[in-house]
Amino acid sequence: MPELSREIRPAEELDGQALIWNKILSITDSLVLKCAVKLRIFDAIHLHGRPISLPTLCSSLPTPSLRPSTLLRLLRYLSHIRLINITDDRPPSFSLPPSSSAFLLSTSKQSLASFITIFLDEDFLGAFHALDVCLREGAGEASAFEMVSGETVFERAARDPLLSKKFNEGMAGSGRITAAAMVEGAGRVFEGVRMLIDVGGGMGAAARVVSGAFPGIRVLVYDLPHVVDGLVGSDGVEFVAADMFVEVPQGDAVLLMRILHDWSDGKAMDILEKCREAIDAEKGKLIIADIVLAEEDDDEDDELHHARMASDIMMMAYGGKERTKSEWSSLLLGAGFTRCRFTPINALQHVIEARI
Repeated sequence: MPELSREIRPAEELDGQALIWNKILSITDSLVLKCAVKLRIFDAIHLHGRPISLPTLCSSLPTPSLRPSTLLRLLRYLSHIRLINITDDRPPSFSLPPSSSAFLLSTSKQSLASFITIFLDEDFLGAFHALDVCLREGAGEASAFEMVSGETVFERAARDPLLSKKFNEGMAGSGRITAAAMVEGAGRVFEGVRMLIDVGGGMGAAARVVSGAFPGIRVLVYDLPHVVDGLVGSDGVEFVAADMFVEVPQGDAVLLMRILHDWSDGKAMDILEKCREAIDAEKGKLIIADIVLAEEDDDEDDELHHARMASDIMMMAYGGKERTKSEWSSLLLGAGFTRCRFTPINALQHVIEARI
């Protein structure tokens, strides 16, 4: 067999090396981000109110006895991946770009800090190391997490209150982002709705965004007992403990925000059939906010395309799947919905409006 390296020109060889090394080391981005969130680096820079020096930042962080030289190396990498700014001064000082201020501060309503913490949890990351297991014959539709741990993520959360709290806080932060983008980019889907059933709505973060934008809508957040236990409704938002696989309450519209991607086609079909039974055939509607993958022949250059594709692999690890437009249409038609409308919004997800 000929040596492949002899068939590659020097420029191509360097490009190939760069490609592979960058992919091998790309995990560094995620783990450095997790470290920075854990150390509350973004919060400390923000609270200072102006560019902050290394010694001041070091003394401002809640973790004692940090080594300034090592912290500087971390900060340089955060600047390299565009999560902080470093001045050209000597010694340098540090500030936040708008994206970090919006999405990484623990106090921001758009914060993804909790999502970062749960997604990059050591226990959860184990599922990624076992992706090959769920690809094997006989694995069925089980996720890597389930194959390794013997239970689904939702089963683990149901018996682990701390994990459940972290998981729901993470979902709440990203849910607010999606809901705000829905209101801004597809607000028409809420026209004429007086009772909205938010199935699997967690802590009600998205429901409060919708209720705030449309005060005339009463939102019923419908989720499992361990999720809504102790939550108090207000400002048009109420909480009800129940199982969406058993029953969905009657309403003018049913909202499924980032729910169906957690489930196989068979389970998703079960949920959709319960939703169809809950809405009026003439006036009711189903509103879905979920990822829509590009079709294989699409010329996709959306900035979020890579994140959507990566999310599909994440669902292989944790359970569920992302779907293309044709796959969504097929699923909805199979559940008895006849009209589907897809609307892109300024978020990872699209809005899908379906009627019977």
